[in-house]
Amino acid sequence: MAPLLHEFTYQAMVHDLLPIREGDKITYKTVVNEGQPDQSEKELEISEKDKIWVESRHQHMKDIIEKLTADFQKFMNANPNFTKQDDNPASLGAIKDMLAGLPQFQEMKEAYNLHLSMAQESMNRFQRFKLPDVASVEQVLATGLDEDYKKPKGMADQVIRMLDEPSVTPPDRLRLLCLYTLHRSGVLPADLTKLLAHAQLPSQDAYTIQNLSLLGANTSRTLKDPRPVPPALFPTIPPPPGTNLADEYALSRYQPALHSLLETLSTGSLDPQIFPYTKPPLDMGADSAGLASATSLRAAKPTWARSRTTAGAENRQRCIVFMAGGATYSESRACYTVGRERGKEVVLVTSHMLTPALFVRQISDLSAERRQLGLPADAPKQQAPAHLSEPDQVAKPVAAPQQRQQGVAPTQQMGAMNLNGGGPATARPHVAAPAAAPVQANSSAKLQKDPEKKKKHHFFGKKDKS
Repeated sequence: MAPLLHEFTYQAMVHDLLPIREGDKITYKTVVNEGQPDQSEKELEISEKDKIWVESRHQHMKDIIEKLTADFQKFMNANPNFTKQDDNPASLGAIKDMLAGLPQFQEMKEAYNLHLSMAQESMNRFQRFKLPDVASVEQVLATGLDEDYKKPKGMADQVIRMLDEPSVTPPDRLRLLCLYTLHRSGVLPADLTKLLAHAQLPSQDAYTIQNLSLLGANTSRTLKDPRPVPPALFPTIPPPPGTNLADEYALSRYQPALHSLLETLSTGSLDPQIFPYTKPPLDMGADSAGLASATSLRAAKPTWARSRTTAGAENRQRCIVFMAGGATYSESRACYTVGRERGKEVVLVTSHMLTPALFVRQISDLSAERRQLGLPADAPKQQAPAHLSEPDQVAKPVAAPQQRQQGVAPTQQMGAMNLNGGGPATARPHVAAPAAAPVQANSSAKLQKDPEKKKKHHFFGKKDKS
């Protein structure tokens, strides 16, 4: 029931009605400086750093509009310098103060502008699409009780009246039919065809309603089939007599099952037969008190240095809730509300957050062929580029530069020289020896003769007088 209902708390309502983009960041496109010369569209981020968002997201939309209007007026009154831009500052100190506060002012102004525009647009669609009337029927179908907490009558006529309403959008009509099918524990096939005709929905939407049976719901029956009413795990508790709910809060009577589960768990009255423990809890009776008193002081952690705020946060009991297949924003609000009221730390863990549009689309995809879904598991495995698997090319050896052959000693030329001025001796052909081979001198070369047998030359025709 929870993924199909219209919720009117701030976070759930804006994710249901507004075109919020959800990816790595949650953003919403709005108009900045509307009515001024520098008017422009800008996508503003909605994150945990936004103080207004964190404080207001789980409150009812009626309270949000009043709170945002009052807070924004306080902020403008606290910063009069920025509301009167035409006034000349009296001194340089005033100019310095204005410049110092300008970044913070612009940031807060954009934050207030974002949330005021989202709240206003949500309420506009709330009225335009006849959501007060649609939500009134939805609450009766989900709770099984009317506004007086009595068994309702004539629900088929109320549903048909909403299906014929031209202001109700086709997605809201399909959600209303799903809720009616769950409320009736199945409808006749002929009745389903008539309801689709009233809603002016295509016949393919019948598969979406029938796919609810894949989640364990009864969607179809015959005239002879019995309709036993299954006992409720957590019966709806009516408010005390004399309590008058306002019209806005009367459209939020339904509480998700997770809220009742956490409430029952916090009181210790959760039925272990329906919700068995995976590991039996320790007995926290008198035995545990005796063990605590006998604990060694050496093994105990010192607590004298802890601040009171830290100690209080550490002493809170922690409850971790895992929602398989996605969780709704109403279930997120239930964790926050129970944790705050019971003084516990409730942590919600899930694969993704569900909006009504996403839930209906996922239900319709249950009967589609697997190849049409484009599942990541069926996608071809991504392969690395081919050049990463190719072997490295072996570098070709670079030929060493040829070394010039060392010159051979000019033995032959020196042997043919005639220092007495005569003509040159007949030159013999010169044969170069290999560079690596040792140099072999000619036997006729003068440099290789025995110095003892060397003849004395008479240079310039003079003889030695001895």
